[in-house]
Amino acid sequence: MKKTCSFLVITLFSVNLFSQTITKTDFQKENYLDQSDNQKKTAWILLGGGLVLTTIGVIGFGNSDFLSSNSNSDAYGYLILGGGVCTLSSIPLFISSARNARRAASISFGTKPNLIQRQGPLTYNPGIQLCIKIVF
Repeated sequence: MKKTCSFLVITLFSVNLFSQTITKTDFQKENYLDQSDNQKKTAWILLGGGLVLTTIGVIGFGNSDFLSSNSNSDAYGYLILGGGVCTLSSIPLFISSARNARRAASISFGTKPNLIQRQGPLTYNPGIQLCIKIVF
């Protein structure tokens, strides 16, 4: 019984170890730009949809007879509320889109001349550099 239990425990742990994969998320400039574009597109869709819902709600609410018992004024009120929520929920997406665009702009690869002193005078040695701008 001891051998069976220990074999079962070892088997379960080894299967779990082989099942896990370590994914390395490598955020490069293209990833930040893609993420920024997707967030900006989503924010514009939410903003436009929210404004359309709010406009429909305001127009419908203004034309309805809200004093009668079977009016649609409740539905128009919900449209106004939903449109306002959609419009306000687009603001954080615009902010995060701008932040990701700034991150993409701060990471750059390029060749710049390096001043290196060798055995003679100073010489320019072109090399690939990774420039990272850290902003606090």
